[in-house]
Amino acid sequence: MIDKNQDFQGETSKALRRAIEAISDDQPTLGDLVDALGRTGHGLMLLLLALPAFIPVPALPTGLVFGVALSLVAIQMIAGREALTLPGWLRKRSLPRGALVSILEKLDALMARLHGLLRPRLPALTRRTATVMVAALVLLMGMTLLLPIPFGNQGPAFAVVVFAFGLLEKDGVAILAGMALSVVGVLWNVMLVVFGAELTRMAASFLS
Repeated sequence: MIDKNQDFQGETSKALRRAIEAISDDQPTLGDLVDALGRTGHGLMLLLLALPAFIPVPALPTGLVFGVALSLVAIQMIAGREALTLPGWLRKRSLPRGALVSILEKLDALMARLHGLLRPRLPALTRRTATVMVAALVLLMGMTLLLPIPFGNQGPAFAVVVFAFGLLEKDGVAILAGMALSVVGVLWNVMLVVFGAELTRMAASFLS
């Protein structure tokens, strides 16, 4: 009897390899990546869009590019769409091939290591109704990434990464963790804004 979880892991790896092959050009675009993934599920799409925001990519405005992309994925998840559609200007956005391939290869290895940790649990949290709630939180995280807050990307992006793991492995515990991390991510950014404003005020007062 074939283990369903192992089969899903295999499909995830196949999708990652397709993505690596699709970005063989020196200047791959975000559209190339999306087309390569096709209908592989929202979990993998969220993971691949959140990781570059969590791990800064040189010479790329990750907050803007991936914040918009994650927000669009979330909106289309809420609408019940399976395949992602991006506007032309975002599809044409070029990506640094070396960094992108490195992320994909490391992700493939990471999924194998997490095979025993992530498993189907709390199925009610991976069904349609709960997925809409997850999508709403992903939308909030995507919009948070759009804000030009120094060191503000990591919290929201990490929450989306955990959500993605939960969706990929049908793990309701990971979904709960993603919800908690979403709250932490928002509070972290609020704290950065408050402290940043206070530091700016103190500096202005000192200079005057």
